[in-house]
Amino acid sequence: MDQSCYIFWCAGDLGQTEWTASTLKHIDSSDYDVFLLPGDLSYADSQQPLWDSFGRLVEPYASKRPWMVTEGNHEIESFPIIYPQGFQAYNARWPMPFQQSGSTSNLYYSFEVTATHFIMLGSYTDFDAQSQQYTWLQSDLANIDRAKTPWVIVLLHAPWYNTNEAHQGEGESMRQAMEELLYEARVDLVFAGHVHAYERFVCHTFSV
Repeated sequence: MDQSCYIFWCAGDLGQTEWTASTLKHIDSSDYDVFLLPGDLSYADSQQPLWDSFGRLVEPYASKRPWMVTEGNHEIESFPIIYPQGFQAYNARWPMPFQQSGSTSNLYYSFEVTATHFIMLGSYTDFDAQSQQYTWLQSDLANIDRAKTPWVIVLLHAPWYNTNEAHQGEGESMRQAMEELLYEARVDLVFAGHVHAYERFVCHTFSV
């Protein structure tokens, strides 16, 4: 394979069903380099043994190639008084290299693979203009070297646009807070999960 050519797989909302197994086998049949997962991993929903079974399910694949993930709503698992902010199991079991990108949270970070800069955003942690995630995203976008990484790809869980009536508006407040930042930075692609369907939206810019 041409060493300048890298293959990325992106699939969200994996869970641990027969469909999960067939999806992973299909992905594994290709010679990919990095697997991207925009949230909803184990669907443990506070049943901690399900995190263990999910780990056993994905270990044959995640032990061979990098898995880069961000959190979904099923990772929140908040416990009043004990751990009100949630994500305890997710952060402990799926630590990502967030410090390397200047992030202070495992829930959002960035990394680079060959000519691509990936940004993993957190749909379920603060993202308004006064938040740490927003400030970090501003800095991260400003420091991208497009000569080195001409492609910029963003992953998040709750889509900003979708036609699923059951999930309308769930990503709207994040879209209002952050969409302009991504647009101004000329982000190339945004991948999301959550709605369990394939939809594609294209943004065209016209010069007058």
